[in-house]
Amino acid sequence: MRDLDAALAAWRALLGDERVQCDPDTRRAASTATYATTEQVAAVLRLTSTAEVSEALRIATERNVPVYPVSRGCNWGLGSRVPTVDGAVLLDLSAMRTITDFDDALGCVTVEPGVTFAQMHTFLAERGARWFGAVTGSSPHASLVGNALERGDGAGPYGDRWNHVCALEAVLATGEVVRTGFARFDGAKAAQSHRWGVGPSLDGLFSQSNLAVVTRMTVWLSPLPKSIQAMRFRLRDGRRLAPLVDALRTLRLDGTLRATASLWNARRAWSVEARAHDREGWARFVRETDGCAWFGLTGLYAPTALMGRALREHAVATLGPLVDSWHVEERSGDPVAGRELLWEHEPAFGFLQGVPHARSLQSAYWSKPADFTVEGDADPDRDRCGVVWCCAAVPLRGDDVARACELAAQVLHAHGFDPMLAVATPTERCASLLPTILYDREVPDADARAVTCHDALTAALAREGWLPYRVAAHRMASIPEANDATRALLARLRAAVDPSGVLAPGRYER
Repeated sequence: MRDLDAALAAWRALLGDERVQCDPDTRRAASTATYATTEQVAAVLRLTSTAEVSEALRIATERNVPVYPVSRGCNWGLGSRVPTVDGAVLLDLSAMRTITDFDDALGCVTVEPGVTFAQMHTFLAERGARWFGAVTGSSPHASLVGNALERGDGAGPYGDRWNHVCALEAVLATGEVVRTGFARFDGAKAAQSHRWGVGPSLDGLFSQSNLAVVTRMTVWLSPLPKSIQAMRFRLRDGRRLAPLVDALRTLRLDGTLRATASLWNARRAWSVEARAHDREGWARFVRETDGCAWFGLTGLYAPTALMGRALREHAVATLGPLVDSWHVEERSGDPVAGRELLWEHEPAFGFLQGVPHARSLQSAYWSKPADFTVEGDADPDRDRCGVVWCCAAVPLRGDDVARACELAAQVLHAHGFDPMLAVATPTERCASLLPTILYDREVPDADARAVTCHDALTAALAREGWLPYRVAAHRMASIPEANDATRALLARLRAAVDPSGVLAPGRYER
């Protein structure tokens, strides 16, 4: 039987009154997302170490109180900090902000869940490091660990972030600590550089998972290129998207593009510059961009300027005939973190080299009134921005991507939302389709329409075989039923490691 009072008393004895917060303001903030939710947080625990996480989970299991871990709480558009069940206690790991190790020879950094993208960049810059990490288009204050565990993608050669981490430290609901790969052996010199270790690999069990709380992770970094080229391109006719995507696949597979290429439709590209109500600004944008339907950006990375020119020649020869315009900005030199090449004129170029920025977050305010002013750092939860992401995996074939984009635009339009579309290529064979539902939560009935649109969009894409690879925390029912015994196997694993079922119940259990 659940005994919240006894659990709170035990947590206060462990952490002190000031780190067990039950006041209305704290609970209200922790129960707010960028779309409608009904779940209310019972309390927030501010944890500072793996030992505290272990003991807090042991208490939760003993008292049968559901808990929900968050790293920094910047999971905007996908649930923010709000638990998947009502009455859960939030495990806030944002104070665990230690970078515990850095290998300057191998380019490995080991971090706790509270370490942010901005903190990592500052850390590398203070050391004059010649490495950079793949950053997210979300807040610079988002968590490296949280985003990797959610299998978010980023810019640069290691944009498929989950594929470039190892040595996880994970705490089970029983309080037991598990370390993956070679990290489970004392003195293992390859713990930070070898993903799998020896024997069965457990890492995948802790990604998009409610089987454990990850408290440490090693992240692999990319070397800063001595030749960096930012390649922009534009496409007027959206009906020509398919051959462009096929060309990007060719360049990804042959190694010319070692990093993610990103595409935005016109409305999505403009959303970082303005608000929906600015009709004059939209007309000007259309004129200035010659009515382009799609905008693209990628980076060319090379150790020398000569190699960089060869990559550019091949990229231009492949893409040039398929787009209406292209432009390459190039810089060569001897960069270190904090003094990267080719970024001072355009934040997006710095993004290609691990310099985080908050510019993309402006799109969250797309539907806010023209006179709405953001106070301090952007915070879509606080400012009641309506944001719901759909994240679909689409094979990197031109016809698939073009048809998926057309379908997504049709569903968004049918439900009264602007067709905000983005496509990324974090791997050589699969694209991430990222339609975004943007609205103002202050508008009556907008929350309900947004959730209806999300479910309709996810279902429409799934019917065509383009399934979600990441799901909003409170829309887990949109994951299709599996055709095998995976769900039963996961249930048996969960029963073994979380016998009371207290850790994020309902999360990715389909």
